[in-house]
Amino acid sequence: MYRPSLKSIWSLAALALISIVLFYIAQTSYSEIEADGYEQKILAAEHMKMSMEALREEFDRRGFSIDETNDPNLTGLIGLSGSSITTSRGILSDKLTGLNPNYAAVFIDMLLTVKVRPGDYVAVGMTAANPGINLALFSALEILELQPVIITSVGSSMFGANREDFTWLDMEKVLREKGLISFTSAGASIGGGSDIGRGLASRGREIIENNIEDHGVTYINTGDLEGNLQKRMEIYDELLPERTRYRLFINIGGGLANVGSSVNASLIRDGINHRIAERTFATEGTIMLFARRNIPIIHIFRPQRVAERYGLVVDPVPLPEIGTGTVFISEVNNVTVASICLAILLICLIVVIIFDRYDRHFTTNIIDPDQEIL
Repeated sequence: MYRPSLKSIWSLAALALISIVLFYIAQTSYSEIEADGYEQKILAAEHMKMSMEALREEFDRRGFSIDETNDPNLTGLIGLSGSSITTSRGILSDKLTGLNPNYAAVFIDMLLTVKVRPGDYVAVGMTAANPGINLALFSALEILELQPVIITSVGSSMFGANREDFTWLDMEKVLREKGLISFTSAGASIGGGSDIGRGLASRGREIIENNIEDHGVTYINTGDLEGNLQKRMEIYDELLPERTRYRLFINIGGGLANVGSSVNASLIRDGINHRIAERTFATEGTIMLFARRNIPIIHIFRPQRVAERYGLVVDPVPLPEIGTGTVFISEVNNVTVASICLAILLICLIVVIIFDRYDRHFTTNIIDPDQEIL
């Protein structure tokens, strides 16, 4: 009868095979746990979904048509390939990625990481280039009950909020009237080249100026980028209550008044930044000025990279269910299964050792019949 032994190559091979199988089982066994802020993330995603539905209703009411090729999820929030208020080229997949309602949970995660509290003031600089990302941020701000001071660039890149009769400020008004947001932009610029619409036709600049005036928003246009930057900072400071400071600055997009230059927008890491003030930039924007005040920065310029980091689907079709992505659920190795596998392996080793020691003891007590007994 075969008896396991440490001297047997078959025993060692069996132990090796058992070890590999048990390691594989332990390594591939996971438990799902809710991420921090799970309930708030779900609420934010649901809020964003409601915001998208409200804007789609308004889109239909105005009689706009949807390009099903560019907007496969039929949200109505993918803009035109060109218009008089289109400031630059845009990446369609960035816009589609931002329309995932679960993106709101990404902002919840970042805001909780910075440890904001209800009632905290946050400064926001954004463009109209990616309505989905803007909605995601707004939903997170509402759920966490923050007090944002927002300055927007109304001009938009391709496929953003670049409809002349349905700008981002128009969208804000719809959301406010339907009770989905408690705030709107405090100031607005044309955007585009030098933040004053350089590169746009005069008709496009006029449309944006009239749109800003119609919404009663402070119009920012000093005639150059540096002047617009200073005007923005004045608005941020004027609207901040005394003895209060901004908890953080959030930048969405590549608005030149916020990032300084398109090169800067790419150099700054997407997500939370704490050390921007330690770096030198040829041209500065509001990001750098807030960073010098020792205020954390959240920067979103490449939405797809951020989505991948948080386990969200890039360019999703159809839109994912609420609560989908590692931003909601984290997978960790199942400690119970790993412990059982370890126990089985130890038992196997102990059995082999016991049999091996027994065989050694047995063989040492065998008397060779040919040996002379004294």
